[in-house]
Amino acid sequence: MKSVALITEYNPFHNGHQYHVQKSKKLTKSDISIAIMSGQFMMRGTPALFNKFQRAQMAVSEVDLVVELPLLGSLSSSDTFAEMGIKVADYLDAHTLCFGSESGNIDALKKVAHQLIDIEQRPDFKTLLKEGKSYARIISEQTHETLLKHPNNTLGISYIKQLIQLQSSIEPYTIPRIHTHHHQQGLNHTSFASGSAIRKNIAKGQEDWKKMVPRENHKLFINPFNNTERLYQMIKLSILQRSDTELQHIYTMTEGFQNRLQYVLRSSTHYDSLMQLLKTKRYTYTHIQRLLMNILLNFKYSDADKTIQGIRILAMSNKGRRYLKTLKERHPNRQFVTNVNKQNAHLFRHEIKATHIYNLLSESTQDDFNTPVFIK
Repeated sequence: MKSVALITEYNPFHNGHQYHVQKSKKLTKSDISIAIMSGQFMMRGTPALFNKFQRAQMAVSEVDLVVELPLLGSLSSSDTFAEMGIKVADYLDAHTLCFGSESGNIDALKKVAHQLIDIEQRPDFKTLLKEGKSYARIISEQTHETLLKHPNNTLGISYIKQLIQLQSSIEPYTIPRIHTHHHQQGLNHTSFASGSAIRKNIAKGQEDWKKMVPRENHKLFINPFNNTERLYQMIKLSILQRSDTELQHIYTMTEGFQNRLQYVLRSSTHYDSLMQLLKTKRYTYTHIQRLLMNILLNFKYSDADKTIQGIRILAMSNKGRRYLKTLKERHPNRQFVTNVNKQNAHLFRHEIKATHIYNLLSESTQDDFNTPVFIK
C-alpha cells in the first residue's frame, strides 16, 4: 500500500484540510493517508482549541491514520517541527509527503531549500547567530527570494530541507492553497476559511464556522479552550517558582531573557499585557509564546531528544488499521502504540505530561491512559 504523510495541526480540522487530504492522495497516487498531528500544544505557542483526541477523531473523517507529533516538534520553530515530522513519517514507512503552499511549485521550493542549506553551511552563518541576529534576518539579508515571504512556502521549504539532510527516501509534493490565506481573519468564502478565522468565530460564540467544517464533525466541536486568564495565571506561577538557573535550562530560553521575564511579570496584569511587555525586535510573538509554553511544561534543553522511540496512534480507519498491521509485521521491533499503559508510558512521558497540564487549563478529563485509539 502506497502512503502519503501529512504533517499537520488540525486546530481544528476544516474543509481546507479535507481538500488537502483528498488532493494529496490523488496527486501522489496513494492508498493510505497519514496525519502526523501536533498534540495538546501548537507550533504558534498556544494550547490547542480542542484536545488531541477530539481533533484526531475529526481528522479520521478523511485521514486513514492519525499519529501524534512528538512534543519537541510542536514546541519548536519550523526546522525542528519539520525534522520531527519527517522522522515520524520515515518511522511509519511513508512513501510521499504532501503539503500545502502558496507557490504550488515543488521544483521552485526545492531550489530555495538547496539555497538555504548552502547559506547555513557558510562559515559566517553561526557567527551571525551568536551575535544575536535572528535566523529570518540573516536569510533575508543573504537572499531576496520572494517565496520566503509566504508562511506555507517557508514551512514547505523546511520539510524539503529536512528530507535532504536526513537523506530520506520520501518524495515531496505540494498543492496550492485555495481561496484563503494562512492568517486571513474573515469567513468570506462559502466553504473555506483559515484556521485562525474559524477559531476566532468559535471564540465569539458564533456559528458561521459550521459551513467551513465537514458536517459529520460538528458534534465534536465542544468545550473549546478559550481561558487565557487561567493560562496567564499558570504561566505566572511557573515563572515565579523557578530560579534564574532553572529558567536558563528551559528549552528555547536565550541568555538573559529569564531576567526580562521576571522583571516584566511584576507589571503585567493579564496574558496580552505580558506578551506586549516581552516583545522585542529580536523575538517574535510566536517565539515568545512557544517559550512560555516550554516554561509551563517545564520542558528543558535536556528533554529535547530528537530520536523517535515509538509512535502514539490516536485514530485510524479500517484501511489505516490494515496498514498498521503491515508495519508491525515488517518492523516487529518498532513501537506502534494504540493504548498507553505502565509498560510503554516512558516512550511518551513528555506528551503525557502535556496532556495533564492541558487538562488543568481546559478542565478536560481525557488523558493518554483513559482514551484508547479511536477506530472509525
